[in-house]
Amino acid sequence: MPGLTSRTLLYLLAGLVLVAWVGLIWGWPRLAGRGAGRIALRATALAVAQATMLSLILVAANRAGNFYSSWSDLLGRYSGGGRLTALHESRARSASAITVLGATAIRVPGRPRDTAVLERVRVHGQISGITMTAHVYLPPGYARGARAGTRYPVVVAISSAAGSRTSPYGSARLAASATREILAGRMRPSILVTLRPGPGTDRGCVNVPGGPQAAAFLTQDLPAAISTSYRVAVRPGGWGLLADASGGYCALATTLTSAAIFGAAALPPAGYQAPPGPPVVPHSPQFARQDNLLWLARHDPPQPVSVLFTGTTRAAAPFLALARAPMRAASTPLATGPWPLAHVLDWLGRALGPGQARA
Repeated sequence: MPGLTSRTLLYLLAGLVLVAWVGLIWGWPRLAGRGAGRIALRATALAVAQATMLSLILVAANRAGNFYSSWSDLLGRYSGGGRLTALHESRARSASAITVLGATAIRVPGRPRDTAVLERVRVHGQISGITMTAHVYLPPGYARGARAGTRYPVVVAISSAAGSRTSPYGSARLAASATREILAGRMRPSILVTLRPGPGTDRGCVNVPGGPQAAAFLTQDLPAAISTSYRVAVRPGGWGLLADASGGYCALATTLTSAAIFGAAALPPAGYQAPPGPPVVPHSPQFARQDNLLWLARHDPPQPVSVLFTGTTRAAAPFLALARAPMRAASTPLATGPWPLAHVLDWLGRALGPGQARA
């Protein structure tokens, strides 16, 4: 079945709409006549034509607004890819900020003790009042490290494809890639939190005056909820951010303004001169300047953060030219093959510095 946000589905529905309406117009005279049978046929033909048109409109609107990234996201169930085995557990954390909706074991062939876990959770924002669904990846050895008190750095992945089975930014693909890199000794064992930009259609994660406080959720609610529910390494800048094009602005803005929490970010190069979508406060030069991340990098004191642009050097050149100590910035192309983010995850592990984690 084509993906919920794929062009194939859009074109397929457009073709069905064309066929349905042409068939309705061409065949209407054949459906004329009296009797219950003829009336039922006419009603069915109209219902089919209307249903195909409505489906096309809804799919186009969802694709434009990124409300649901996959069929499983739309239907409210998670279906991960790779070698995943469902665990028959569903429990609430002692901290009310986290509710675990389900868990999936990631088993490594030939290494029965090296099982990782991918949990689907609901995060309740105590400060922002926002509630969002996320996936939390616990690396191999996490359960064994409980007695020793082992703690782990955290990488937050922000992507509208967080629920996708095919995108490298989907929670299942990230979990498989991270497990592979950790067991190979290339990535520091880390906790991964995958969620969509939000809430709603807000992909800039900004605090809207009188509206949703998405920045507060990401920089205050989420760290507090994860830290009270999982064994997280507590150190300034001990969290990292990973984002695709849909979450890039959110990740860079958070890194530049919350360096005490997020010390590293890997994101695609872009203009970053305004958040996605309409202006937060229209006709406000002050807000426009604050929302222009290149302006912030040029005029605000540099932060002790590391930024990696996962694309061409030319596209990242404006920001690379503005970066100055203690800020560090670089760029790298995405790898080819089934694990395009493997070296990016390795870089994030190194950028978050030494910790107590061990697999």
